[in-house]
Amino acid sequence: MKKIFALVVLVLVVSGSFAQKDINAWKQEQSLPNQYEVFKKNLNFWNGSYFLEEDQLDDFYEALTDTIGLLENNVDQKNSQIRNLNSELSTRDEQMSTLQQQLDESLKLQNSIVFLGMPINKNAYSVTMYLLIAGVLVLAGFVFLLYKRSLAVTHRTKKDYDELKEEYEVHKKNALERYTKINMELHQTRLEQKRGSIKS
Repeated sequence: MKKIFALVVLVLVVSGSFAQKDINAWKQEQSLPNQYEVFKKNLNFWNGSYFLEEDQLDDFYEALTDTIGLLENNVDQKNSQIRNLNSELSTRDEQMSTLQQQLDESLKLQNSIVFLGMPINKNAYSVTMYLLIAGVLVLAGFVFLLYKRSLAVTHRTKKDYDELKEEYEVHKKNALERYTKINMELHQTRLEQKRGSIKS
């Protein structure tokens, strides 16, 4: 049994070494690395060197150039798609910037009031109006204080005038009485002098 087994193994080894290799087996593979591996396995190898026929090399070269051409074509298509997408992105960016500008202008118009033909921000307008109202109120308060002071001065002046008028009337009355009294005395003195000069 050992002899039969050894004989079968020997026949298999010898037939495997002299077996015909399929030189076109690499063409059934889909990817270039797999094609290369199958191509390399099916080459004749002797004493550290590979031997192949010119047709094998030409076929592999054609397959290689076809694959490279397909890859380059695929790269060109992808680059074209990238350029188209970049162009579309730049168009969208321009549209977005235009829309953003329109939105900013709309918000600016929404947040502004036209006052004397000029658009003014609502917040600035509100602050300005509040300051203007506060200024008018302060001015009104100042004018009121001036009026009140003036009214007090007017009342005091009128009171002083009335007192002065009363004093003047009293003085006038006293002066008139004195004048009348002096005139009476003078008149009596003249009369006495006339009587004294008539008697003499």
